[in-house]
Amino acid sequence: MAPAKSIEPVHHNDAVHVLSADGKSAWRIVIGACAAETERHAAAELRHYLAEIGGAELPITGDSPPRQPAEIWVGRSRRWSSSATTFREDPEAETFLIQTGGDHLLIAGAGRRGTLYGVYTFLEKYLDCRWFTPQVSRIPRRRQITIGPIDDRQTPALEYREPHCAEALDPDWAARNKCNGHFPAFAARHGGGIKYVGPFVHSFNDLVPVEWHFDAHPEYFSEVNGIRLRKETQLCLSNPEVLAIALAKVRDWLRADPEASIVSVSQNDWGNPCQCPACRAVDAEEGNFSGSLIRFVNRIAEAIEPEHPHVAIDTLAYLYTRKAPRRVRPRHNVIVRLCSIECCFAHPLESCCEKMLFKHSGGTGTTFVEDLEAWGRICDRLYVWDYVTNFANYVLPFPNLGVLAANVRLFARNNVKGLFELGANPPGGGGEFSALRAWLLAKLLWDPAADEHALLNEFLTGTYGRGGEHLLRYINAQIQWVASQDLHASIYDRPDSAYLTAELLALADKCFDQAEQLAEDAAVLARIKRERLPIRFAQLAALPLDAPERDARLDKFAADATTSGITQLSEHIPMERTMSYLRRGIHLTHFARYEGGWSPLDDPWPVDQ
Repeated sequence: MAPAKSIEPVHHNDAVHVLSADGKSAWRIVIGACAAETERHAAAELRHYLAEIGGAELPITGDSPPRQPAEIWVGRSRRWSSSATTFREDPEAETFLIQTGGDHLLIAGAGRRGTLYGVYTFLEKYLDCRWFTPQVSRIPRRRQITIGPIDDRQTPALEYREPHCAEALDPDWAARNKCNGHFPAFAARHGGGIKYVGPFVHSFNDLVPVEWHFDAHPEYFSEVNGIRLRKETQLCLSNPEVLAIALAKVRDWLRADPEASIVSVSQNDWGNPCQCPACRAVDAEEGNFSGSLIRFVNRIAEAIEPEHPHVAIDTLAYLYTRKAPRRVRPRHNVIVRLCSIECCFAHPLESCCEKMLFKHSGGTGTTFVEDLEAWGRICDRLYVWDYVTNFANYVLPFPNLGVLAANVRLFARNNVKGLFELGANPPGGGGEFSALRAWLLAKLLWDPAADEHALLNEFLTGTYGRGGEHLLRYINAQIQWVASQDLHASIYDRPDSAYLTAELLALADKCFDQAEQLAEDAAVLARIKRERLPIRFAQLAALPLDAPERDARLDKFAADATTSGITQLSEHIPMERTMSYLRRGIHLTHFARYEGGWSPLDDPWPVDQ
């Protein structure tokens, strides 16, 4: 890492600055002659929103002319150079400073994104702007824009922040809400994000393709019960030739994309770890299958470090590798992504009495929280892959809104550096309150101490108007019902799960009726109706097959879902196929895919059957 550089803090005072009044302003925005593209974009965004709020469009000038009163300094420039306020030169650093001084305002930050995040925070925190969804924002209108003394320095709690659902893929929305994940199509003006090269996850078969190597070298792949597996196989991690092939592929990927900062070397999305004598000996010594995995990943990370010192190797602690190894420690340039897939999501992970909802799986013999704490003690860069929707039934109420903040705080306390929050991500989205989850998580990933209740209320009011209070009443009732009955929720629950009672759905109907009646305009009404689709889906799933007008109601639901842009109701399954199941009373669950049986990609029930 390059030596830290610093900026000179402006000497602030207690003055109140009037940035504009009655559509006029004496202020100007100053950027450096060599300003980065993100700094120029930050200045343009600041000018745009100041004009939208107060009516005055401030000029953007370079830093060559002498200093004048009433300047907003955006990013690095000749207006400041060196002093005691240090910013890391790491391009991924995102610390920023917002500070008033005399008759100046400084907004500057570290790395590629710090200044941009500083501008958005200034607009949000001090001028009350909000970007709830890619389509819904709140930009106040003021006759006069004033600010008091500010001395605000922020550093994110997490280095990697990605709420991954359809609504969070918009790069402008993601940047404005200070998300920096891999999947939004960030342009240069956004400063990029945390970029993976090669497959994002489950990369073993890409590193050593079974279709290329198995016939000549079955020993490269998992041995289970004395047999080398071609189907649903992993790699033999003790084989030195496997290491050499995988390392060569990693180097190929990095040569193809030198801007990438992370490479995934991670197990395929099923079981069957290698149990050959050499792999078994390592795992016995380490107390878990994660032992042979981390030793393998460490060797690749060590080999690439001289040529790629800023690249990390990412792997999984997932299903059979979830438990931390006894002896080996991940290298400093290894990221371990711990996955919470088996857990209950109706209660905070820290307090739920249910160790594991995948009853068919052998588990690790420890709780998720115990595994989290163990990895947090030994891993410099621990990420968590968390789950925030029902993947078997995207468009179904999912009672986890009350636990998101508690879980993020748990992760932050246990040395977690990055969070990937996987939600409903097919085109058009469709997950229950998916946009709400994305915005709420974006705020919590930047600041886990944020007030989730205030955030929840603010989003509902800002997005659904006066009807938001009734939607909040339904959400609170759902949270209270799950807690009072000690009901658990898996990410593969059926529509007839115990927490989806007729009484709760009836209350939801009343709340949505009231919210719709209060809609201020057609756009708000459309948003409320879209959020009602999960209630309708649960009600339809509960109908007897011979219920009057059942088919007509199903047709209307499918038409409304399509009109709202939804393309999938279940992970990997086209909407028309899910509807065909619903028409026949088949309740989808994905549990069988982990038992070696049915999966959505191997459908035993043709649509036309």
